[in-house]
Amino acid sequence: MLKKVLLKGLIFLLIIGAALAALSPVFIYKTEHRGKLIEGLYESDDTYDVVFMGSSHMNGGMDPNVLWKQHGITSFNYATGGQPTAVSYYLLKDVLKKHKNPIVVLDVYYAGMTSKYGSTGFISNAVDNMRFSKNKADAILSCTPPEEWINYFFPVLKYHFRWQVIEKKDFTFNPASVYYTKGFSAGTEKYGKSDKSASSTSDRIDIPSESLQYLKKFVELSKKEGFKLVFVNMPCDYTESNKEDGWVNDCAAMMNSIADFADENGVPFVDMCSKMDEIGINFADDMNNSGHLNIWGAYKTSTYFGNYLKKNYTLKDRRSDSAYSGWDDDYKLSQVANIINP
Repeated sequence: MLKKVLLKGLIFLLIIGAALAALSPVFIYKTEHRGKLIEGLYESDDTYDVVFMGSSHMNGGMDPNVLWKQHGITSFNYATGGQPTAVSYYLLKDVLKKHKNPIVVLDVYYAGMTSKYGSTGFISNAVDNMRFSKNKADAILSCTPPEEWINYFFPVLKYHFRWQVIEKKDFTFNPASVYYTKGFSAGTEKYGKSDKSASSTSDRIDIPSESLQYLKKFVELSKKEGFKLVFVNMPCDYTESNKEDGWVNDCAAMMNSIADFADENGVPFVDMCSKMDEIGINFADDMNNSGHLNIWGAYKTSTYFGNYLKKNYTLKDRRSDSAYSGWDDDYKLSQVANIINP
């Protein structure tokens, strides 16, 4: 009798779980982040020689369309707003299921986070848009507080309030519609102010323990999977970050410690925040705000980094490869072609 009750209870829970899982994609916000991750991770048949991982600094700082136009490099930008280093690690593991041995470029800005968990909304940008797998389960269990686990396993519970505003597009959302961006999106404002934190330092502070743990995991994964790993730091003003709760109080000193870690582990570190003069960044004109590049600044950093890749790695020029015949059309739709038009 007890076995029958337990079996019926299990069946009931499975039915409820299946229903919640089926409804979740409808209720999740249909953002550019969702479109690019679904298409770039799972739907597109393209393979990428370079993949960009990280936060909004990377999302708006590295434009794959520039690398394509200038060098024929195939790449994709998997960065999302507020993506903690731990989330980047699990997202990369999904990337590597499809793309074998790409050059992995990791934005290390979020290594400065001292709180155990990032913002729910920011983590949702990435985790909600991963297909369910053991890897996604590991991401949820490792990167979110236990009291929120159920909301990440079944996002409909997190977004249930949207039931009154569900539209046709929530059922018909086409992730391929944003694929031409290759995951990149930058603002078009001009900050108009100088960099208040533009002083160099030789100081070091400890990398937050959680971040250090995952930087080590990236290094270990690169050795296990055989891909080349590169750390980058995009131009920004550290002044506001240094004042934030849940963040290190000296980003510049922490970046020096990351440079030491990278050197010890044989990982190249391209700190573009310390190379703004070399890159040609005019902070007032090339930043969207104090922490993020605009489209003009991103063109400069993308050009700089594309040249760095061509100089230091052997990458095929795929502009004559028929498998990528649509990439020129994608470029014509891109921000760089329609705003900068170099």
